Amino acid sequence: MILAMKIDDSSREAVLARLKPHLPTLDLCFRAAWERWTEWLKRLDGAPSDVTPRSRASVLYDFIVAEAVKSFLGTKDIKVRKEHGFLVLRFQDRVALRFKKFRNRNLNVSANKTGQTELFNSQTLEFPPGSLKPMTHVVAGYLLDSLAMDITRLAITCTCDGVPLWAPIDILPAPAPSVKRLGGTQPAPKATVRSAWERPEGETGSS
Repeated sequence: MILAMKIDDSSREAVLARLKPHLPTLDLCFRAAWERWTEWLKRLDGAPSDVTPRSRASVLYDFIVAEAVKSFLGTKDIKVRKEHGFLVLRFQDRVALRFKKFRNRNLNVSANKTGQTELFNSQTLEFPPGSLKPMTHVVAGYLLDSLAMDITRLAITCTCDGVPLWAPIDILPAPAPSVKRLGGTQPAPKATVRSAWERPEGETGSS
C-alpha cells in the first residue's frame, strides 16, 4: 500500500506493474496476427508486392484486434471497448491501451486525426468511472524490418501530443520452460531458427 501511494499511476513503473502479467498475451496477439497475415498473403493471387503498405497495415490491424478481443474478453479487471472507432483495452480502469503500427525506429505512429484519436493522443479520452483524472493512454505497437518481411520490435509507448512521456516498454515473448532430462545420454540439441523479433529474455532490441 505504501509503495502504491508513492508511485504515480501514470509513471512507467506503475503502468509496467499493471501490464506486466499481460505482456506474454499481448506478444501472442501480435504473433498470431502476423502468422495469419503471412498465411493469408500466400493464398492471394498475384505477387505480394501488389498489396500496398496501407492495405497491409489495415488487414494486420484487424487481425491484431481480433486476437486481442479473443484473448482479453472476459478477463478480470480488463475491459474491451470498441465504441470510439478503434479498440481500447482498459486495464483496471487505470491504463487505456490501443494498437498501432510504428513508422520508424523512434516508434512514432501515423497521424490519423479524428476527434477520438486526438483525445487519445492528448491523454484525455478514457476516464475511470466517477473520476476526473484520465487514465494513462498507451500504444502497443509493432515495427517491421526494412523489407516488411518480419516484425523486429514490439513495444508499448506513452506520449502526449506526440511527445514521449517515458521510455518504451518492450514486449518480449514468455521464456520457454526449461526441461531437464533424468539420467541417460542427452541427445544433441536440434538446430532452431529464431525470428528476428523473438529475443531471449533480458536482451533488448536495438530498433
